[in-house]
Amino acid sequence: MRRYATIDIGSNTILLLIGQITPEGNLEVVLDIEETTRLGKGLQRGGRLDPCSVRKTISALKRFISLCQRKEVEKIAAVGTNALRLATDAEQFIQAVQKECGISPQIITGKDEAYLSFLAVERDPAMPRDVLVMDVGGGSTEYIFRRGEDQHLQPLSLPLGAVNLTEEFLHSDPPSQDEVMRLQGKIEKSLHHLPLAAEGELVGIGGTAVTLACAHLGQESFNRQKIHGLPMSIDERRNLVKELQRKDLEARKKIKGLPPERADIILAGAIIILSSMERMGKEKIRISCHGLRYGLFYQRFMS
Repeated sequence: MRRYATIDIGSNTILLLIGQITPEGNLEVVLDIEETTRLGKGLQRGGRLDPCSVRKTISALKRFISLCQRKEVEKIAAVGTNALRLATDAEQFIQAVQKECGISPQIITGKDEAYLSFLAVERDPAMPRDVLVMDVGGGSTEYIFRRGEDQHLQPLSLPLGAVNLTEEFLHSDPPSQDEVMRLQGKIEKSLHHLPLAAEGELVGIGGTAVTLACAHLGQESFNRQKIHGLPMSIDERRNLVKELQRKDLEARKKIKGLPPERADIILAGAIIILSSMERMGKEKIRISCHGLRYGLFYQRFMS
């Protein structure tokens, strides 16, 4: 079977999916991995990318390309999201990737990112048919739902990310109550753009949602079968937020299921999800281990 790959260059992590299409027309996953490179570290709109993060990202991309070659991948589709939308030197980064890695990532809009995230869930037979998808990234959060009699897709991208909100608000260790309240105020103000009662079952994709599910289960090692499709109640989310808020960084790093490299930003991501659930009146969220890279695979290689 012919093999293809997709790469998602995000603000916090970059992700690689290698897959092949079965004779029945289904996606068969060969490899699905990620690396944390923090490309969006310290980045504000109109700013420049952190040089150390750029080097980490390009090194990780080189490893991904090498894996693709060993797995005999025929075509690679790569996209960049919020960090590259914001950075003034995004074009220089793309040129460096072209020169050193041999691929040409496309910088996609927030709406395109939202659409691909929705497609990742909509095409997944393990997910419910009527869904509202949210993806908390490092620099933005995407929401996608259907509206109106014709059920057209309504994508919404808000500048609420686990990395940028941590850098802006959470400076104490553990975070002070005042810092958390100001963070919550920023989130709630932005969430006024969300409908109060959007239809569909809420599905969370991306590293933040998956990491919180792993921490909830206390997994010693990542078990995709136990996480993918897992429902979590809003009360379970509230309890997780309270636990994360009272722990300092070193204590959060020791939580089973929480990767140490995400320990500093996980509280902001958890609050984004909880506040979104409260805003939309959702009592539970279902977790998907699939994300933009899956939607991109469906779009580019299975449409």
